[in-house]
Amino acid sequence: MLPRVNAAVVRAVARRDLRLYFSSPSGYVFITLFIFLSAAAAFWQDRFFLQNLANLDQLNSVFPYLLLFFVPALTMGVWSEEKKQGTDELLLTLPATDLEVVLGKYAAVLGIYTVSLGLSLSYVLVLFYLGSPDLGLMLSNYAGYWLAGGALIAVGMLASLLTRNATVAFIAGALFCTALVMVGDAVGAALPALEGPANALGVFFHFDDFAKGIISLTAILYFDAVTAFFLYLNVLVLSRRHWAPRAGGYPLWLHHVVRAAAVAVALVSVGVLVGRASVRLDVTAEQLHSLSPETRALIDELPADRPVFIQAYISPTAPEPFVQTRSNIISILEEIDAIAGPRVEVLIHDTEPFTDAAREARETFGILPRPVRNVSSARSEVEQLFLGLAFTCGAEEQVIGFFDVGLPAEYEIMRSIRVVARTERKRVGVVATMANLFGGTNFQQSQFTPQWSVIAELRKQYDVVEISPEAEIRQEVDALLVPLPSSLQTDEQGFVADYIRSGKPALILVDPLPAVDPTISPTEWVGDGNPFTYGQSGARPGPRGNVREWIGTLGVDWEPTRIVWDSYNPHPDLAHMPEDVVFLGAGNENEATFNTENPMTSQLQELVLLYPGFLHAADETDWTFEPLLRTGRISGTNGYFSLVRGTPFGPQVNPSPPRDQDDDDYIVAARVQSAGSDELDIIVVADLDIIGEQFFQIREQAPGGLNFDNITFFLNAMDTLLEEDAFIDLRSRRARHRTLERVEAQTAEFIEQRTAEEQQAEADAEAALTEAQQRLNDRVAELQARTDIDAQTKQIMVRNLEEVENRRLEVLSTNINTEKETRVQASRETMESQIRRIQTTIKTFAILLPPVPVVAFGALVFVRRQRREREGAAAARRLRE
Repeated sequence: MLPRVNAAVVRAVARRDLRLYFSSPSGYVFITLFIFLSAAAAFWQDRFFLQNLANLDQLNSVFPYLLLFFVPALTMGVWSEEKKQGTDELLLTLPATDLEVVLGKYAAVLGIYTVSLGLSLSYVLVLFYLGSPDLGLMLSNYAGYWLAGGALIAVGMLASLLTRNATVAFIAGALFCTALVMVGDAVGAALPALEGPANALGVFFHFDDFAKGIISLTAILYFDAVTAFFLYLNVLVLSRRHWAPRAGGYPLWLHHVVRAAAVAVALVSVGVLVGRASVRLDVTAEQLHSLSPETRALIDELPADRPVFIQAYISPTAPEPFVQTRSNIISILEEIDAIAGPRVEVLIHDTEPFTDAAREARETFGILPRPVRNVSSARSEVEQLFLGLAFTCGAEEQVIGFFDVGLPAEYEIMRSIRVVARTERKRVGVVATMANLFGGTNFQQSQFTPQWSVIAELRKQYDVVEISPEAEIRQEVDALLVPLPSSLQTDEQGFVADYIRSGKPALILVDPLPAVDPTISPTEWVGDGNPFTYGQSGARPGPRGNVREWIGTLGVDWEPTRIVWDSYNPHPDLAHMPEDVVFLGAGNENEATFNTENPMTSQLQELVLLYPGFLHAADETDWTFEPLLRTGRISGTNGYFSLVRGTPFGPQVNPSPPRDQDDDDYIVAARVQSAGSDELDIIVVADLDIIGEQFFQIREQAPGGLNFDNITFFLNAMDTLLEEDAFIDLRSRRARHRTLERVEAQTAEFIEQRTAEEQQAEADAEAALTEAQQRLNDRVAELQARTDIDAQTKQIMVRNLEEVENRRLEVLSTNINTEKETRVQASRETMESQIRRIQTTIKTFAILLPPVPVVAFGALVFVRRQRREREGAAAARRLRE
């Protein structure tokens, strides 16, 4: 039976303590310091601008540590000051129970903490000034702050109750709170086998859900349980003045220790039971932690007579980088199992090395553990982690050997379910070119080229075959992938074009400068005449066809010698990238960057292209030309030979080519279709590297939070051509990239100014060189026009003059280029200085503005208190007089 609580008494005690706290200037000092340190953690760290995201991730990563200072500062005087001043006896003689007094004091401290959090809401205003943060995520973050602080306040009050010295109470409170915050690290250092269960008892483990935008019942129950348990200990310690020395022959304190242990066990047990239910609310704007409507629709479409059996081989615990991935996989599988009924059956095996489950995973499905370093462990040990899934339906089988942290779990799981449930797959033909997507051995160079990851990715959903373009194509496929058609000979290009015009949809990847191998650029001479390289490295004997003319017959105009650059780069930690690495995103001041009317591109957020070309609609065609991807406003093009220099070791990219900016944006991907018929349907992308290996690695590992949509766009394009649109929305679903838009806009202005200054420096240098050359030409012409000397003497004088003037011209050219480089470098340094000044200004205002209301109100209280003291002293003097 729960004890009855007199709410009036609780309110009276709370009001008393609140009045005492806010009437003292020292209380405002702690609140100001807390807000100042929180603001510094949120905005002053370099990672805030490097990540370029409008969220509180930097604060979330250290917030529990901030509570180790702030909570003991709030609670150190709750009981110690009462004992020091002797008011505790007066308080305990009130007609109130110990529980009511404890609850009143707890409500007072929680009120002070709540006011502090309310004042820190100015951080959200700062984020809204800089960008467009997710309100749901902000709500979840602050719910986590409040619950975590509320739990640790009860811990700090217990420390204050044990002593009459405020300093000792602060130190003890900090130690008690540290035990809860860092329990996982401490236990992991001493007993690594218990690190997982110990982490589940810590604050960080449960606070992490709120930091990601998830309000989970397990986390709420944890913080409530910690609060209830330590409030119970407060009441227990406060009531010890009533204890008899012994009871039933045993010390009474032993009885209460057993009771406290029983309460702790009960609370932990309830937490474990509730945790199995996995009840949580996803409050993010994109609902990324809940099953999407697309997933539910796909499950409803599964045939009831072909049930899918999923076996998950997952380690019981995971190192810190994979904790969320493991949790997401299990949560998705459980939700699918709950809504799919008999259409999908899920079996999750707790799999550890050298167990029967591990042997079954290896022998039946080829699933092996991956060695993963536990970076959060004090010993930094390597653990063998299982995160593999096997999908079976009749004779069909799909296996995901390991889930990397960057893989979209919901999409990968649903794609595997749908693929095994279907008996037929569509076929994709990949034309054999010098891109050599299938890999193989180059006998000429004795080198082995691995297969591109894009082939394995396509095979997860389609049958993939290699098609030779040497003769007329007769293989039956549902769509073509044509990488680097510029490497084909004229007759081979003709065979491919005929096959496409026969009604086969095709995805064509052209590239003026393939970063994967610049030697296979359309402008480079390739063709060694060695027949052994054909079909291996992709080289063909003989000249290559005119790719511009060839692709023009398909409705696209592409100039193979022009390369696009774009100054937009939303990643400060990738600022070293040249502008020929083109970032496509919402912050590039071009609302048409992604075609929002086409499902394959409408949900994309960011792509990266390496030295891409650009496309136009071919003249005099009746086909529809639909742009899919465009560059930003501050962009332009370079000629191939101004960007690439020939060397004995092959073509080398010039790191600082001249940049010619114009007011146009450039189409880098487009779709061409026949008007009123299905005879032609192609998608052309002016970059082969969009499906390069580096983007598959980034997609899997998500280093530094990078998340590009290159692979998503490629797969969406293939699905669109094959009329398999079931996965497009699900594949494109991810967190919105909410950048610091105001910083990006101001940075773009500086970049535009720097680009103009560099162009002016280039123009001035070119004009100076032209003028110097003209002077030389004029002097030679003047000498040539003289009639007072014979032809032989004139020839000797002209040669001497050219030698002297050419040396002067060479020196002048060097000086002009040096001056140009100096101006360019100065322009870049000015831009970097301006960007740093903007960042410093934002950081300064972000950490100085939030404490202003507290400082102002604290100063008002101080002045008011000083005035009352003076008035009281004056009144006392008048009475004495």
